[in-house]
Amino acid sequence: MGVEAWSHWAEFRALFEAEFDFVCRSLRRLGVRDADVHDVAQELFVTVNAALPTYERSRPVRPWLFAFATRFAANYRRLGWHKGDVLSEDAPLPSPRLAEKLTARVLVARGLDALDFDKRVALVMHDLEGIPAPEIARELDVPLNTVYSRVRLARVGFKKRLRELEAEERTGEPKPAESGPEGSADTDEEDPR
Repeated sequence: MGVEAWSHWAEFRALFEAEFDFVCRSLRRLGVRDADVHDVAQELFVTVNAALPTYERSRPVRPWLFAFATRFAANYRRLGWHKGDVLSEDAPLPSPRLAEKLTARVLVARGLDALDFDKRVALVMHDLEGIPAPEIARELDVPLNTVYSRVRLARVGFKKRLRELEAEERTGEPKPAESGPEGSADTDEEDPR
């Protein structure tokens, strides 16, 4: 193996070790099930390894990796990797604290699931990963105002879904989905901050 190949391998290994958890967390937030996260992340890093020579070192790495996670999560959802899996909500929980954490995590996941994929990506990148809107626009190749609009509309849709879930919890009946502001056009110029 030549010096250049060793250098590439060392750089990739350092990136993999430093950012694997970030990629897994991002994939989960984008709708990849826990049972599939490591498999999808490993496939993602195979692609990252091939693309590493094209990465601009002057730019932050996490938005670049998140762009890969976005594509892989979209493919995951499109191809239906998780279809047919049976989830048991009746499984016993080892502790009340864990039950609370799992309930909160499920609530967030259900709120995010109510969003269309583009809005979900913008919200996760901006609000959960703390990536600045200009960097999101650059990585997703969309206008900056589109990012602001998607984040704002995603917040509205997310809050609305959480209210619906709370109402379901109180009444025991699911509330029918309504069309609302989270489904409107992405041309609003309001800054979500």
